[in-house]
Amino acid sequence: MSINGVFRTSVSGMNAQANRLSVISDNISNSGTNGYKRSEAEFSSLVLSSPGAGDYNSGTVKTQVRQTVSEQGSIASTSSSTDAAISGDGFFVVQDQSGREFYTRAGSFVRRTETGANGSTTYLVNSAGYRLTGTDAKTGVTGPVELPVGEIVAPTPTTGAKLDLQFPVTANVGDQKTTSIQVYDAVGTAKTLTMTMTKTAANQWSLDLSDGTTTTSSTVTFDGTNGLPTTTGNPGTMNITLGTGNTVAVDFGSLTEYNSDFSAKVSKDGNPAGYFQSFSIADTGDSTGIIGVMADGSTVQLYKLNLARFNSPDQLQAGPGNVYSATLQSGNVEYGVPGSNGFGSVVSNAVENSNVDLASELTNMIESQRSYSANSKVFQTGSEILDVLINLKR
Repeated sequence: MSINGVFRTSVSGMNAQANRLSVISDNISNSGTNGYKRSEAEFSSLVLSSPGAGDYNSGTVKTQVRQTVSEQGSIASTSSSTDAAISGDGFFVVQDQSGREFYTRAGSFVRRTETGANGSTTYLVNSAGYRLTGTDAKTGVTGPVELPVGEIVAPTPTTGAKLDLQFPVTANVGDQKTTSIQVYDAVGTAKTLTMTMTKTAANQWSLDLSDGTTTTSSTVTFDGTNGLPTTTGNPGTMNITLGTGNTVAVDFGSLTEYNSDFSAKVSKDGNPAGYFQSFSIADTGDSTGIIGVMADGSTVQLYKLNLARFNSPDQLQAGPGNVYSATLQSGNVEYGVPGSNGFGSVVSNAVENSNVDLASELTNMIESQRSYSANSKVFQTGSEILDVLINLKR
């Protein structure tokens, strides 16, 4: 081996550790960046062939940077209704202003109004200005989320409601419980449906649903051994036609008769005419997406969120603004609904923290510093040997 091999090998070692320190520096500086995924510097040896048994050619060190995009970061709660985190596999789909598609785990979105040739449009954007995309709940068209700020909302008549009821098993025959459901007709007028529940016998309740003029009735019978409806005791769907003509179908979800107080949980569709007071990202299963909240508390789903995933997410190309783009090595993109078919679930009012462990990064920094110093010492020693060879002529 010539003395030049000492310089080549030690310089490659210093370059490798310098690359590792650059990666560590990037990780530390982004430890507080939402959705950031740390990188790792991995080394591999490049071995040179030796011409004979008594000769040796020193090789070099190659550096490859590996991303840990597939590693989940911790989820932290926030006070913003338009923040969202992904628990599990998947990415939010975002677009830049030219319509190019990117993918991100950073779910801290805010409203931003942009003025163009067609007027002003309000988008949900992340800190780098990328627009969140979704599928319009009415048209089914997928594109950037456009919030109807300041636009009057057309009324939607209520067509369905759902009741989850817990009946007290200790109630006496003749005891009554009531709950109400606020529904809307075709022009947005609020109507109140009253459900009156009367205990008629042991483990049996009569159900009377009324809008003040029309009443429909049913019965629920419970199994005294487990507090659940009997096979033939479920009340099914109760339909009531309002005075304005639209029919509301009231279904029953969880029905129980336990030794506990009475409780009722009501959900319904429909909304009055008016304006949205706020917007938020909801994580309620099939309706995960962007909803508008009206003054009376009723909600309207505006967009459904779609997630994207890849076979090899660690091979995605990182870009500025904490976004990623697809590569040949990452595989083709696959779109899906949150919480189904292996896609992660969306957690509202939360963000995903970076997956950087500061303690590990500082430890790696010390290791790289020492290794860099050792390689520089090898280079210095080679330089001293070269000086000896040069001085032999003197």
